[in-house]
Amino acid sequence: MKNAIPLITAVLLGLAAVFAVSKTVKNADKPMERTRSVLIATSDIAAGEPIQESRVGTREVPESAIPRNAIDASERSFAFNQKAKRPIAKGDYILYLDMDLDQSKSRALGDGQWGVPVSFADATLLRMLQPGDDIAIVGTFSYSEPVKMGKNADAEVQMVNKTVTAVIYPRVSILEVNGGSVLLSMPPQQAIALTAIQRKAKLYPILRKKKDDNALNRLNGGVFEDSALTSMIKGLQKIDIPLVPSEVKE
Repeated sequence: MKNAIPLITAVLLGLAAVFAVSKTVKNADKPMERTRSVLIATSDIAAGEPIQESRVGTREVPESAIPRNAIDASERSFAFNQKAKRPIAKGDYILYLDMDLDQSKSRALGDGQWGVPVSFADATLLRMLQPGDDIAIVGTFSYSEPVKMGKNADAEVQMVNKTVTAVIYPRVSILEVNGGSVLLSMPPQQAIALTAIQRKAKLYPILRKKKDDNALNRLNGGVFEDSALTSMIKGLQKIDIPLVPSEVKE
């Protein structure tokens, strides 16, 4: 029996080693979740007290665990000197909703950024958005395109008006929502362009996942022409609606 004890111990240790190795391999196969650096309080902040830079730190957190209104580390200047709406304990996230934003909006802008107010043709989505949300901006506008009226080289060319919808900006972050418009922070050239685009196009906001890097190139969105609507019905069977609908029996 004494000789069997070392043997049993060795078997148990071997099984434990196999289990540990298999667990390690299984964990290695799991894809690493993306993380994001967000703001936290490094000391207690009382309600009504300005959020000082010395009391703001960052924490790297998996995206699935980050509160919706958390502030990215890249936008930390947004929080400085804003008054806290509620007591914020040391280690807590600092959220957009925690701040009284009645102070000057200019401190929320990044270095070299301009604040651009943007109005949308349909503000339904805006009622669901909050500062810090990311959106794409798509626009519908008309333009003229030269089209040959025949196949011959000397065929007449006419200018044909077309209406298209395309991605104007693939991702921008909202600083403030005010009714049917938002305040955006953008580089000066983009701010000037967007100001001019608003005069020519109907703009619509599209909600994006926070800091989603997929399809950031504006060209990846493609372009939608009105002719696509008529193409959708090709091959479909025509349906006539009777003047008096037949009785539906259950």
